[in-house]
Amino acid sequence: RSGTSIGSNIAESECAMSKKNLSHSEIAELCRGLALLLHAGIGLGDGLFLLAEEEKGELHTLLTQMGRQMDSGAFLSTAMTETSAFPPYVVGMVQVGERTGRMEEALNALVGYYEERERMDRQVRNALTYPSILLLLMLVVVAVLLIRVLPIFDEVYASLGSRLTGIAG
Repeated sequence: RSGTSIGSNIAESECAMSKKNLSHSEIAELCRGLALLLHAGIGLGDGLFLLAEEEKGELHTLLTQMGRQMDSGAFLSTAMTETSAFPPYVVGMVQVGERTGRMEEALNALVGYYEERERMDRQVRNALTYPSILLLLMLVVVAVLLIRVLPIFDEVYASLGSRLTGIAG
């Protein structure tokens, strides 16, 4: 009985380690890999172990944990839910694939969706980066004008017997 308790504690600590949410590109790659393995006739449990062999770190642990759960009879959606690393949309689509028997199509739909999300995130980052760089350059130009150029004009006006007025003064 204490062996069961130790085993469940290990599983809980592994689950706590993998609470990190996966990025859009990681989800897309995982779904693509699973869809390709399903298309090749490899089961999801074995497929998760094959994908885990190619990964390192937390993703390796996550995939191995999910593979173990599937080998013990759990559904892929249940394994995904227990890791807490997948968004509810992914889990829901996988559940639909499990219930309808169209897991490969569900995984391919997830690939398309998360690749599009990754592309949109990149576009938003680029759209925000460009104006930020322009603003920074504009501030540098204004600082150079105030620090270097305006004092020269002040000296020219002073040599002519006058002074800068208004904001320039």
